[in-house]
Amino acid sequence: MDLYLLESMSIILITAVVILLIFNKLKLPSMIGLFLTGIVLGQFITSTSLITEISELGVIFLLFIIGLEFSIEKFSSIKHYAIVGGLLQVVITTLLVMLLSLCAMPLNRAIFLGFLVCFSSTAIVMKLIQKKQLTHTLQGRVTLGILIFQDIAVILVLLLTPLLGGESINLALLPQILTKLVALVLIILVVGLFIVPRALKEAAKTKNRDLFMLLVLFICLGTTFGTSAIGISPELGAFIAGLIISNTDYAHQTLGYIQPFQDVFMSIFLISIGLMIDVNYFIQNILLIVAFSIVVLLLKFVATLITGEVLKIPIRTTIAISILLSQIGEFSFVLAGVGITHGLLTNELFTMFLAVSIITMSSTPFLQNITPRIVDLFKRIPYFQVDEELSMIKEEEVQSQILENHVIIVGFGVNGKNLSRACYHYHIPYVIVDLNPLIVEKEKALGLPIIYGNASNESVLKELKINDANCIIIATSNYESTLTTIDAARRLNPDIHIIVRTRYLKNVDEVYAAGADVVIPEEFETSIVIFTKLMDYYNKDVDEITDTIDTLRSDNYYEFRSVAPDELTTKLNENLTDLMVESLYVKDKKQLDEYEFKKHDLTVTAIIRDNKTILGISPKFELIEDDLILFTGSQENIEFFLKDYYNVDGGI
Repeated sequence: MDLYLLESMSIILITAVVILLIFNKLKLPSMIGLFLTGIVLGQFITSTSLITEISELGVIFLLFIIGLEFSIEKFSSIKHYAIVGGLLQVVITTLLVMLLSLCAMPLNRAIFLGFLVCFSSTAIVMKLIQKKQLTHTLQGRVTLGILIFQDIAVILVLLLTPLLGGESINLALLPQILTKLVALVLIILVVGLFIVPRALKEAAKTKNRDLFMLLVLFICLGTTFGTSAIGISPELGAFIAGLIISNTDYAHQTLGYIQPFQDVFMSIFLISIGLMIDVNYFIQNILLIVAFSIVVLLLKFVATLITGEVLKIPIRTTIAISILLSQIGEFSFVLAGVGITHGLLTNELFTMFLAVSIITMSSTPFLQNITPRIVDLFKRIPYFQVDEELSMIKEEEVQSQILENHVIIVGFGVNGKNLSRACYHYHIPYVIVDLNPLIVEKEKALGLPIIYGNASNESVLKELKINDANCIIIATSNYESTLTTIDAARRLNPDIHIIVRTRYLKNVDEVYAAGADVVIPEEFETSIVIFTKLMDYYNKDVDEITDTIDTLRSDNYYEFRSVAPDELTTKLNENLTDLMVESLYVKDKKQLDEYEFKKHDLTVTAIIRDNKTILGISPKFELIEDDLILFTGSQENIEFFLKDYYNVDGGI
């Protein structure tokens, strides 16, 4: 392995960790810290080509995730803002920048510079919207619509860039190009509609995380390679790969698997941008850089303000949106790199652009904090009728599927099915998540609100609207997954009520410590059910049964968390009067009717085998070694039975 690469990556990572820790203490955006990491390290690392190549994977994964998160439903609910608002914002910004730039550069470069400036940072803006809980406001919806349009538009601009750089379309090659495009569309349709969904389903059925993740990575990188091989940009290939998976039931789980890769490589990408900054140039031209940054912020603010006026959005909301979208986005860095390749940017202009971009991105959180002051300035202008509060989105424009104050049911086994029926009966909004693709496919066809995924994955929990949920019920049998789900749910929504079903009493304390509010151990509850049925069979008083059960459940099962099965009968007997519960271990294979329980007027209530409780036993039930028989009867009858059959070894 290349030791230089290891050395460089180690230095980069430890520097980033230190700087991000400081930024976290100061409550400053991580993105600025990553830029600063690159700027600092740029003074010591001489060769950055290898790091830049690695960082390009961050762009690939980012576009893959954008395709993955894109859905027709999401787009259709905000199509007016996305199409009209997005188009206006991009076109107006590009025109304003182009007109100002024409005095210093030719038309093609001026247009390209307009394209560079018109895109905003999806990463920064969406984090701010989520942090301020603006998702369902008019401000959040319009902003999201414009960002979606920009994400799609950047693909088109990447395709147009070679033409702006002077490359001409050879008409003789047009049939060949069209053939490639038609073939690509056909392949995408076949792969997207038939092959990928089937492959993902088969991988999901195995419940093998590594297999599923490797398949997803192959789809992402394989599609990217395929489009590159026929002369189409790898960025478009990554977007198409995400788009293919977005129409399957496995999009949310895929997002969870791919997100860590995207986060790591995108961080390296942002650091690599900082590495490109010439500190000496930055210091020498600081006033010019700041001036250009202010011009960019003002131009984008004005362009979005005009867009808001056309859409007839209240001015206060328009101002807030204009501030949110005033920075240059991360896609512009990708576009700038392509522009250099095609001679649309000089090295000096590229350095200036990077510096201006970093300043505009860094200023966004601070500008958002002073939004009220900017609104006050607009109040002094007679033309603007400033509303007093940020407008909420109109009721008819809100998606009917928005979940609020709902219950999340994790696992759709017997418990999950019963819980969903109860929620449906009492009109409690709920959503289900399960890792069995066959169950998800079947129940979704029946109209149940269910998605495929692992609830321990943050991306899946976000899709389940964990932030708006009141309660999450974890009814799966995987103990490790239960603990990670509790941790993720508590981090994403500290106030959510967490109810957990666990199999064994010994796990109760650990589950409570992990953050659960209520823990129901299946092992102990089974004995409670057996006891209740037994008491009902003997016509015991309901109040007496209830009091006994309450006693058994007191102190959160404290007495029973480390109780062996044979000790459980002793504790049950402490609460009973004329009826005894007893247990015996089996030493040899026999049928149940070979033991004369009926002759001694005793009732077998259950068999415990390998920590599993077996009910509804027939007389011909086959017993095996180490089975534990639970039976009930009067003390006198039990003593006669034991006298006849109990041997010296303590087994039967």
